[in-house]
Amino acid sequence: MDNCRIQQQTEWEDVLMLPVITFVLTFLPTVLLMVFFYRRDRNREPRKVLIGTFLLGTLSFLPVVFVENFLSSLGVLSDANPLFFNFYDMFTNVAVPEESFKLFVILLYSARTSAFDEPMDGVVYGVTAALGFATLENVFYVVDGGLGTAITRAILSIPSHAFWGAILGYTVGQVRFNNRGRGLILMGLLISSVLHGLFNTLLVTIEGSTSYSDSVSGFVIITMLHLLFIVFAFEIVWVLRTVKRLRRQQDELAAEDTE
Repeated sequence: MDNCRIQQQTEWEDVLMLPVITFVLTFLPTVLLMVFFYRRDRNREPRKVLIGTFLLGTLSFLPVVFVENFLSSLGVLSDANPLFFNFYDMFTNVAVPEESFKLFVILLYSARTSAFDEPMDGVVYGVTAALGFATLENVFYVVDGGLGTAITRAILSIPSHAFWGAILGYTVGQVRFNNRGRGLILMGLLISSVLHGLFNTLLVTIEGSTSYSDSVSGFVIITMLHLLFIVFAFEIVWVLRTVKRLRRQQDELAAEDTE
């Protein structure tokens, strides 16, 4: 009897812990990434503006869903090669709307505040807007997919959204403070959208590979995973190097001011 009770207690503990773990994985990546980029900035941004940027990024999810559904309903290139259609769909119908609305938050709110006063701020606010969007999106995905989805998105999707937002914010900062042409912002939007579209295409292709034969499925999965790793690694390296360079510029300016 005691063994039975212990087993039942263990089962109940497992059942109760599963949603807790899922909840933590849903929100913890956002918190960690926010703290990381916040602490990289020598001149910390006011929390009021950060919170405003995050909330607007969250709210941008709503019009994005409308735009994505409308574009998908048009059925453009739906009869094309599956791989080509997947990229077109993920780039045109998903990545471009999502990255565009993140950019709108940066341009129409963050960059108009007095707190936006140096190049590093572009990265910080770009990441913040992107994480606001990604967090609400993540809730819907995790509610539908459960723990497995929470783990995958915590490792890949949430950081990637932060990296794409960093690219957008970086270009805004360069145009504002380094006299770069406004076309650089469009270039940033294009680059972030291409990376986003490619990332989604690789994931969708991996998920759909189960419809192939075992040998073909294995080849597709291995190939797509390698490409996914390359894209993800490129994003990490670029963002970290950019943040390091911008922080060094901050330190140099601070040293000049003390002389």
